[in-house]
Amino acid sequence: MKSFITGASGYLGQRLAIKLAENGEKVHALIRNPKAVKTLEHPNIKFFFGDVLDNISIKTAMEGCETVFHVAALARVWTKNSDDFYKINVGGTSNVIRISQELNVSKFILTSSTGTIGPSLNLPNNEETPRWSSFNNDYEISKSLADTELLKHAANGFPGLIVMPSRIFGPGIASPSSGVNRIIIGFIKKGFAVIPKQSGVIGNYGFIEDIINGHILARDKGAIGEKYILGGENKTLGELFEAIKNRVNKNGLVLKIPVWPLSYYSLFSQFLADRFGIEPRITPDLVKRLGQNSAFDCSKAISQLGYRITPFEETIETTIRFLSQSEDR
Repeated sequence: MKSFITGASGYLGQRLAIKLAENGEKVHALIRNPKAVKTLEHPNIKFFFGDVLDNISIKTAMEGCETVFHVAALARVWTKNSDDFYKINVGGTSNVIRISQELNVSKFILTSSTGTIGPSLNLPNNEETPRWSSFNNDYEISKSLADTELLKHAANGFPGLIVMPSRIFGPGIASPSSGVNRIIIGFIKKGFAVIPKQSGVIGNYGFIEDIINGHILARDKGAIGEKYILGGENKTLGELFEAIKNRVNKNGLVLKIPVWPLSYYSLFSQFLADRFGIEPRITPDLVKRLGQNSAFDCSKAISQLGYRITPFEETIETTIRFLSQSEDR
């Protein structure tokens, strides 16, 4: 089987491309940065330079492929021009869908995000949970619009479906899309971390290897027009940091502070971003999300795809070992 992957130079796309190649499959990898070739070197991977806004490069790279994994996205909470979220995440998705239709691909897997479902209340969210809160940022809005675009075409016979990773972490290249990895690296370097006092807030943490396997299972077993949450265990913020501290530096410090200093700092950071184009370290919407539960239920993927969740303790151990070795190099 031959697969086309957009965003193959990113954190998730790179690992997916390597996994498919190691399984003996041929991969056409669409990348923007020539430096990314080094992390994707494999005899089963062929490189194509371009991006999802360039129809010619998409079509050239997709020729001869049966499956499309559309992983590419602008996955940040801020960018100088907010229109970029819609150009890339919505317009880019439309481009890849249109060319997939022209080339008559057999399966199209769109990588979305649990962020499109929004925060959870008393029970973990599933694929059918209606969004009850407003969107936090342009990234979430744009990804939700991309989902809508895919489902519209799927309703008319296009062989597309959606996978929705939660907060991804694990071994891999450095990326702004893995906040958990950045937290671990920060603790390794500094020996301390600062978190809000409301450390009982719940999040869902998905191990990257599980999520990659989920993408492949979605291709092989997923139903057209369906959504599948690909995540891990639900843990409180306090549990996450305690697990990191116990494995990195038991004598390290996890400092719990009120939310209001973070709120003021985020407003100042946002002001600098808006006025001078300086990327903010923390944004007001991120502070808002720190107070929202984001628990998710992967039962649908488990029952319909055969998705498996690696135990949290094991995944944290593996991730810290990898990142510690990377920092030592």
